[in-house]
Amino acid sequence: HSHFLSILCTAPLSKPTILTSNNTAVETKDFSLTCNATGQIHAYKWFINGVAPAGRRIQLSPDRRTLTLQSLKRRVNKGPCVCEIENPFYRNRSDPFTLDVAYGPDIATIVHSPDEYPTGANITLSCVADSNPAAQFTWLHNGQSVSNSATFSIIASLSDAGTYTCTASNSFTGLTRTATKNIIIYAPLSKPTILTSNNTEVETKDFSLTCYATGQIHAYKWFINGVAPAGRRIQLSPDRRTLTLRSLTRSFNKGPYVCEIENPFYHNRSDPFTLDVAYGPDIATIVHSADEYPTAANITLSCVADSNPAAQFTWLHNGQPVSNSATFSIIASLSDAGTYTCTASNSFTGLTCTATKNIIIYAPLSKPTIVTSNITAVETKDFSLTCQATGQIHTYQLFINGVAPAGSRIQLSPDKRTLTLSRLTRRDTKGPYECEIRNPFYSNRSDPFTLDVAYGPDIATIDHISDQFTTGINVTLSCVADSNPPAQFTWLQNGKSVNNSASFSIITSLNHIGNYTCIATNSFTGLTRTANKTLMIYAPVSKPTIVTSNITAVETKDFSLTCQATGQIHTYQWFINGVAPAGSRIQLSPDKRTLTLSRLTRRDNKTPYECEIRNPFYSNRSDPFTLDVAYGPDIATIDRISDQFSTGNNVTLSCVADSNPPAQFTWLQNGQSVSNSASFSIITSLNHIGNYTCIATNSFTGLTRTANKTLMIYAPLSKPTIVTSNITAVETKDFSMTCQATGQIHAYRWFINGVAPAGSRIQLSPDKKILTIPNLTRRDNKGPYVCEIENPLFSNRSDPFTLDVAYGPDIAMIVRTQDVYPTGANITLSCSAISNPPVQFTWLQNGQPVSNSATFSFIASLNRAGTYTCIASNSFTGLARTANKTLIIYAPLSKPTILTSNRTAVETKDFSLTCQGTGQIHAYRWFINGLAPSGSRIQLSPDKKILTIGNLTRRENKGPYVCEIENPLFRNRSDPFTLNVTCEYICSSYMVHDYSLVVSSQR
Repeated sequence: HSHFLSILCTAPLSKPTILTSNNTAVETKDFSLTCNATGQIHAYKWFINGVAPAGRRIQLSPDRRTLTLQSLKRRVNKGPCVCEIENPFYRNRSDPFTLDVAYGPDIATIVHSPDEYPTGANITLSCVADSNPAAQFTWLHNGQSVSNSATFSIIASLSDAGTYTCTASNSFTGLTRTATKNIIIYAPLSKPTILTSNNTEVETKDFSLTCYATGQIHAYKWFINGVAPAGRRIQLSPDRRTLTLRSLTRSFNKGPYVCEIENPFYHNRSDPFTLDVAYGPDIATIVHSADEYPTAANITLSCVADSNPAAQFTWLHNGQPVSNSATFSIIASLSDAGTYTCTASNSFTGLTCTATKNIIIYAPLSKPTIVTSNITAVETKDFSLTCQATGQIHTYQLFINGVAPAGSRIQLSPDKRTLTLSRLTRRDTKGPYECEIRNPFYSNRSDPFTLDVAYGPDIATIDHISDQFTTGINVTLSCVADSNPPAQFTWLQNGKSVNNSASFSIITSLNHIGNYTCIATNSFTGLTRTANKTLMIYAPVSKPTIVTSNITAVETKDFSLTCQATGQIHTYQWFINGVAPAGSRIQLSPDKRTLTLSRLTRRDNKTPYECEIRNPFYSNRSDPFTLDVAYGPDIATIDRISDQFSTGNNVTLSCVADSNPPAQFTWLQNGQSVSNSASFSIITSLNHIGNYTCIATNSFTGLTRTANKTLMIYAPLSKPTIVTSNITAVETKDFSMTCQATGQIHAYRWFINGVAPAGSRIQLSPDKKILTIPNLTRRDNKGPYVCEIENPLFSNRSDPFTLDVAYGPDIAMIVRTQDVYPTGANITLSCSAISNPPVQFTWLQNGQPVSNSATFSFIASLNRAGTYTCIASNSFTGLARTANKTLIIYAPLSKPTILTSNRTAVETKDFSLTCQGTGQIHAYRWFINGLAPSGSRIQLSPDKKILTIGNLTRRENKGPYVCEIENPLFRNRSDPFTLNVTCEYICSSYMVHDYSLVVSSQR
């Protein structure tokens, strides 16, 4: 028998190391630790603070080789973390790894300091922000960099005012926080001055004082007599810079007025200003003096007026300047009489007051005369005697027989200058009459005047004789009238003079017919009396004729017949068929000369009409006249035919109308003449569409009758087309379809899928030519849509139109892909969006175009990191949607080195080690003897890049010290560094090897 033995040989396991996913552990991000080892490894184990990891935020890979801490926090278990590998015979543990989480800066705060400073002040600005590692600070003044430290100082000047921004940044977390402070710098204020609105303060006007100054002024203040202004007549502008005194008075507070300016650090006052109010002149008064003087008197005029400053005076005599002083004198003459005006003026207030005095100068009076209103005093008329005189007369007085006039018929004018005797009689007193004139200094009387009254003629009378005579008779006319002086006579025949004596005789003829007037005249009284007699002389009368008002008697109109004759006609008489005319429609003129038939009818009496004339001695009759009445046309009628025809029909139009004489016919088409006969025919075409008018006319009656017919000619309709409001129907927009056609269209109809459109979202225009679907959706009825046109004789339909609604893109989505990649990885980005028609895609990397397809691929490199934007656009809807993804690309980290703060570690002094590395470092870690550093004397910088051992002793842990850097995809460790302390209480230094230092001690 054969026996086989299977032997498994296992070698000891090497010590594992812990590799991190990032150089730095950053708060809120995931952080992974991978157990890195070689050999025959059967299992991996992890320990945090010596126990197996637990908690929902701690995850292990399926092979337990990788431990991931999710969404790191600064206070999360920092370890130490240790990984262990094992097989059936061996196990080994890594050095411990302590977690140092980078965070912040949380909030940037500018340490409390004032916002306002005077020039020359020392300003210190300090900024703090909690951060690990410690934040780096940058200060900006109005956007310009001024410091890279947390604190800096300046000596304040005006140029230092503005906005100061503190920026705190942490390169490990990639976070930046800012704080802002606005600083105002104030310089000393110059002394203000008071500016006034006017050169002079004037009573009743407003007066303003403005505080004028330059600099950084925050407030203006006013003081009147040292206190703040108050009172309803004092107003301050909103910024209190201007103080206004409303409606100044002379008694108003005169001040002094002072203005003050201030800002938070400085203030200054103006010089005082005192108010002096100009007023007046109030009233100008001429000092008491007389108004009347005789010639050669000494006259003094004086004027006064209250005013500040004192008024200036001007004297005017009848508008002409005579003096510029308050008082002046003259020796009275007639030329000095008139109006004296004193004008008091104040050039500061612009006011002027005047006072006026009228002065009268009197000279001796001349002798008056009596002037009468007429040369002769005439009975029944008023007679006036006027006292005529020249000079300055104040009163008039009249005397009759040496005494003042009296009696109801004697009147004096208001000024007693004129005496009037009302309605004179031939018995009135003859006088004598005298008048006297006076003024305050003189008087004089006229010569006497005696009255003589003229009257008549009283009545003119013609001796009685007959009024009517035949030709050839001897007739005498005689006239008498009482008058003083005796009257003069004149005879008129029909207004023309025929004799100038009291009596005259004639032999009668037709030339003597007419009115005879006797005129008796008195040239002194101006009266004229007349007497009248009309003489009628008759001769035989001629035969009369009948004259008509119109050539033709026309129905409905009035028709007159006038009896035309010459001679001495006293009466007219008419006969119809030999008897006197009667009836309500027959009218005679007042003198019966004209017979009128009202509103003639065609049936009126035609048989004969005669007229007769008469006077007291003779008569005669006309020839007979027969009546013929013209009428019509009554009604014009077009023979009944249809109103509508298709093209090519033979149509006859015919018109009739009853008339005497027969009517004449004219046809119009649309106002244009087409025929002059009663009937005419046409072969229908579109040119015959329109209104046809038949005009029936009777030139004798002047009447015209019309009849109208409108013909509509229809041609076959062309096929309509559907025209859309837009090339493309777009979702959410209105879409209109117009039924486009030419021809005689009476109605439009629409059909959707063969039926009439219905629904609240379908709208038709008033003429149904346009169908509108408002606010389209992708689910709207696609049709087909058909439109139809029609008129009374024809119809036609369009081709069908199918609706295709463009929509979207709705949402742009980048197909799920991760955010972090190592260099060299194959990355594919794909974008999708629902749209009709399908969308066009554009990809941007950091705002620059990189692809025009929905999907594109590239090999990851550092310059491929950044924000990728997918733009999905639809040119038909005009819509575009975007989706964004930020990609981070990590490259492998280089091996870090440890740098020391001093060449020699000296006992009692601090000693620092800095982990120096390049690349995308997220976190730093330190290990002392494979474990995370601990102890009160070991300190790590906020970013854990620097490890400091405080107050060194010769017994300090020598290490070795290792630093590790990491990012989410890579990590690397430095070579170990050993600290060597070899001497006690002596000074010595020596090198152990490349990575060791000797601690020196001095005592």
